[in-house]
Amino acid sequence: MPKLSQVAVFAALGVLSLSHAHHFSEIKALKQGQSQVKQTLTSNEVVSIVDQRLGLAEQRLAKNAFQALIGEYELASPQTPEDRLVYGNLNARLTMQEFSDIECPFCRKMHSGLKSVVDNSRGVVNWEFKHFPLSGHNPAAAMQAKAVECVRESYGNQVAWAALDQFFEKTRSNGQGVGDLPTFARSMGLSGKAMELCLDSEAHEDRISGDYREGSKLGISGTPALRILDHKTGRDYLIWQAPDTVDA
Repeated sequence: MPKLSQVAVFAALGVLSLSHAHHFSEIKALKQGQSQVKQTLTSNEVVSIVDQRLGLAEQRLAKNAFQALIGEYELASPQTPEDRLVYGNLNARLTMQEFSDIECPFCRKMHSGLKSVVDNSRGVVNWEFKHFPLSGHNPAAAMQAKAVECVRESYGNQVAWAALDQFFEKTRSNGQGVGDLPTFARSMGLSGKAMELCLDSEAHEDRISGDYREGSKLGISGTPALRILDHKTGRDYLIWQAPDTVDA
């Protein structure tokens, strides 16, 4: 094999040096680019983690608040005869039977007042909630009525009253509702999947339509309407119904 001249050797070494320098600069540039990408991803990841943590914190706060609200309905028995929505002493002499629509602003105003009556009655008065969703507020009113019954079925009467309270508190009223119902259930720490399955079924529709028919037979056409049942005398009195929230 012929020997390379010194010039050729030096030339080859120069080319190799330039080639290595070029590759080194490329590798360095790639590493810098990767570092920048990594820093960008890290920033996005931090934002995502913070959002997740805040979301979880908000969920915990909402769940804790709902648990506290359940405690405020301590006079509601976990279970009731015929699965009725009753707040207060099940053996009370008087029952305030309210025919109501969750989307009705007047019903929303009355809600806390009726609770106070029961709370201060020393067991003489209880309160039964009857579903009377007005056609002008549907489908939100009827679906939310069903959602309350779904909660009662899964968690009992007391939790259902707390959920009913939250529906009245959070709804935008007049048919606008609270948004996605499974999501709303999860915001209270309840099962969104159970809510979804219940709403997709025909469960509780007979109860809601039965409440509505009962109210209609009594001459009720608007909400809220209030009927008093005296279990001692057997008499009942339709004492008030809203004249300006009338179903068509």
